[in-house]
Amino acid sequence: MTYTLVIDEQTTGTVVLPASLPLAEQTMAAFGSLFVPCRIVSSASLTNEAVIAHDVAQRLRIPFAAEVHVFLTDEAVHFGPLVGIFTAGFTTSPNRPVGTRSLFFAKLLAQQKQVGGFAFLFGAPHIDWNNGMVNGYFYTERGWERHLVPLPTAVYNRLPNRRIENAQPFHTITETLQTRYGIPVFNGHFFNKADIYRRLSAHPQAKPYLPATAAHITAKTIEQFLHRYAEAYIKPADGSLGRGIYHLAKKSGAYECRFREEHGDVKTLTFPTAMAVWHHLLAAAPLHRCVIQQAIPLLTVRGRPVDFRVHTNKDGQNAWQVSAMAAKIAGKESLTTHIRSGGTVKTLEEIFPAPGERQALISRLCDAALTLSRCLEETLDAFIGEIGFDFGIDRDGNVWMFEANSKPGRSIFHHPKLKEADEQTVRLPLAYAIHLSKTAITAPEALWP
Repeated sequence: MTYTLVIDEQTTGTVVLPASLPLAEQTMAAFGSLFVPCRIVSSASLTNEAVIAHDVAQRLRIPFAAEVHVFLTDEAVHFGPLVGIFTAGFTTSPNRPVGTRSLFFAKLLAQQKQVGGFAFLFGAPHIDWNNGMVNGYFYTERGWERHLVPLPTAVYNRLPNRRIENAQPFHTITETLQTRYGIPVFNGHFFNKADIYRRLSAHPQAKPYLPATAAHITAKTIEQFLHRYAEAYIKPADGSLGRGIYHLAKKSGAYECRFREEHGDVKTLTFPTAMAVWHHLLAAAPLHRCVIQQAIPLLTVRGRPVDFRVHTNKDGQNAWQVSAMAAKIAGKESLTTHIRSGGTVKTLEEIFPAPGERQALISRLCDAALTLSRCLEETLDAFIGEIGFDFGIDRDGNVWMFEANSKPGRSIFHHPKLKEADEQTVRLPLAYAIHLSKTAITAPEALWP
């Protein structure tokens, strides 16, 4: 449960907790990574409140009163938790500290009222390593505010792209938080398609959902895929938003290659041999950083292919749940269903009005998403709190996983009927951060065996 944190201006050096909390002669109060000595007592008159003297709150750098969780160890009473959202791209604007992404982060931080605790936004320049403090951005009823707070109890990595994530300073920061300070960082890295396929293909529960995929692309690989499947896709292993994708097909003995040009038009080239296709691709794309994947004959809506975005999140009990689901219909002559390529988002109710058919599809997609989430968690040596899956369903009703994203895009949530799912997908990361914080404080050996 959460407690209303009351900052008492009349007393000093004391913390008063409800008698229902089992105190054991603790002598310190803690907030984030900061500990201060104080007198800790119980009161039978308190039920849902925790009272902290103003001088203790000031020394702990508690920025304001809020609904908090209380975690007990043998030495200290921990208030919070204090969750940091790590990102980059900060501006000098007090109203839009991270430019166009400020609205998303405001929505995310506003969810702290629902789950309890404190959440703030920060980047590399805001960390004072010498003093163990962060000058973070909080979102309150008054708008964006800066507060100097201790290092957090858990960190949600929301770096915006792979280039920034792979830069040494950012990699060093997340490593330092975990290894030196024991602060769990979740969703620390973008997924690589080849790596994810390799991990999942070794898991018996995941394998049925995987289309054939290969990371080493040669003329022979192209020939084999098109002989076996007639159509295939070449995708950047570290790509996103449908960029750099090539569709290959073998028709009447010739080899067809379709791709989207820089100005947006889809172009089709025909080649006499697989070797000719390969030579063209070598000149056009970094094949050493791509995968080739079997094309699946997808369900269609009004003659256009449809696939599905399914979000899964860890909750406050450390369990996976499906948090959002939407259909994406390919645009005219589009290679993919991505919105930037002309695709449109629909709810499943809109395109499958028959309840029986719709529920059967939802059930299959949920089973696939939850199974693959657990499989990925088992094979990755990292804390994972959310995944965005792109699934296809073939004409026989089988579910296929095309991609798994550790930092899924949010374009589907522009659909007005997905507002509740939108809120759920920003609330659950904070709930999972509470679980990680509690575990890091009370049972760190469970996180760092």
